[in-house]
Amino acid sequence: MDTSRRAHIGLAKRERTRAKLLEAAYQVFAAKELDAVTIDDIISAAGVARGTFYNYFETREDVLKAVVASLAEAMNQAVWSESTAIADPAERMAFAIRQFLHQAKRDATWGWLIVRIGLVAAPLTATIHQGVRSDLEAGIQQQRFQVDSVQAAIDLVMGTGLMAIRSILEGQTPSDYPEQIAKLILQTLGVAEPEAQAIVTQTLTPLKHDA
Repeated sequence: MDTSRRAHIGLAKRERTRAKLLEAAYQVFAAKELDAVTIDDIISAAGVARGTFYNYFETREDVLKAVVASLAEAMNQAVWSESTAIADPAERMAFAIRQFLHQAKRDATWGWLIVRIGLVAAPLTATIHQGVRSDLEAGIQQQRFQVDSVQAAIDLVMGTGLMAIRSILEGQTPSDYPEQIAKLILQTLGVAEPEAQAIVTQTLTPLKHDA
């Protein structure tokens, strides 16, 4: 077996082991309070040696961030693939917001992990940040949005989204809360109320990975 073939096999094995650790960590985080989860819990669920864990992660927080980043990346890719055909940046923005919030309603574990680590996990922020920025800049260029600061608008969208997920998970919200949040954000960005209402009440088809 040549060197490149061995390297490819080794890399594939490493990726499988990392994916196994992330899946085990997700299951553990889903079953226990975050603060109660230990590295031993994750190792036991994954069926690997302690040394194997440390080949990939240094701390419990590292694996938690990796789990959340993976969840956010999968969701972001699903949203992106479905929204590329939407020409209007205001509609794309509302579509993404509604999909993320409805995902929290469908999967509380996903939602709590996003909320609890979302403000400190740089991979999560980077995963979603670019999509929000792209839609905002397109909306400004097309005069759909009226904002003085793109960064302030990004903070508005992402911060409101995280808090909205938390409210949903705490059972404080009506069934159309994702639509209420999307409408409020669109209006804050400069979309007139009647049009914002029309946009957020468009039919929302479940994402392919959730179907």
